[in-house]
Amino acid sequence: MRGISVLVVLAFICFPGCEQRRSGGAPVALLNENINMGNRYQINKDGSFINFKTTMGGFPVIKGAVKGYQATLFYDPEDVMSTSATIRLSTDGFTTAHDQRDTELHGEHFLHSAKYPAIWFQGTDVSPRENPDDGFDLSGTINIKEITKPVTVHMKKPILMPGAMNQQNLMIVEGNFKFKRSDFNLGTTGEWVGNQMLGEEIEVTFSFMCFSYTIEYLKAAFTQNGEHPVGMVYSEVKKNGVENGLELVKRLSKDERYKSDDWPGHLANIGWILMVDGFGTESLPFYQSALDQNSRHLPSLLRLGDAYTIAGQYENALAHFEEELSLSARARFTHIPHMIKLLSNQFELKNMK
Repeated sequence: MRGISVLVVLAFICFPGCEQRRSGGAPVALLNENINMGNRYQINKDGSFINFKTTMGGFPVIKGAVKGYQATLFYDPEDVMSTSATIRLSTDGFTTAHDQRDTELHGEHFLHSAKYPAIWFQGTDVSPRENPDDGFDLSGTINIKEITKPVTVHMKKPILMPGAMNQQNLMIVEGNFKFKRSDFNLGTTGEWVGNQMLGEEIEVTFSFMCFSYTIEYLKAAFTQNGEHPVGMVYSEVKKNGVENGLELVKRLSKDERYKSDDWPGHLANIGWILMVDGFGTESLPFYQSALDQNSRHLPSLLRLGDAYTIAGQYENALAHFEEELSLSARARFTHIPHMIKLLSNQFELKNMK
């Protein structure tokens, strides 16, 4: 996407809570028909953590945390078998609160952070437990240092809290998984060859507070006082259609009160609120207008794939998600692997760095 640099804070990135609306476009041949954008959750790091631990000499004395991570989860309590999760761990974000040990951990004999910036997990296969209240297992693959292996995450039953945070839907999900460090060439070279003290098994434990945007949340942000340009254009589109909405944008952008505003940002947010309200087709011209003004406008580029999906334009959605792979890793949405797999039935985590 034209060499986009990462200069936008996470607040600009949206994960819309909305039902898919088929309003045009030819479906991809292998499309999974159960794309439900309303069941997608993004983590809130203020209420989340990822820890890891292993042993030294048989004792569980090496413990640490991951400071840099992203995750997207799809979860529907009425259809637990459709659950999926994609998690990105920044390798330079692993810390054991011991400088010398962390230097070795980030070095070439272990995570080799300079060469391999991320660990990726994608889980899509659910195994329910006999008692649903005990949660479920989510199997998939993990990619470390360009090595991909199967792994199973043991998940507790998620806790849902609709509208709990400023009218956003919240979900708390906890889980853990284990892997063998030798499977990924962690501590198997240099002076570590044959080391009998360092434990073979690594356990990762996490607790995520996740949120899903709602139309109620966005209406509260943009329509309450009746004077926000995003809210005004959104209301105009719903009442009188896209063309009238675009004409209103032209008038407002020349109005003394708004002409100095960040109009690519306003246009992206108009597209966003329409998209979350299920109007995928109607949102597309506003994203395009934002990109006409600034071809490197990251919020518009990142939301466009979702807009195509909600509009039912699956070929365009797939092409856009695949193009997003050229984004810097810290800017991409973590739901890209999930969406590409749903739309084309294939994806390899080695494409995600």
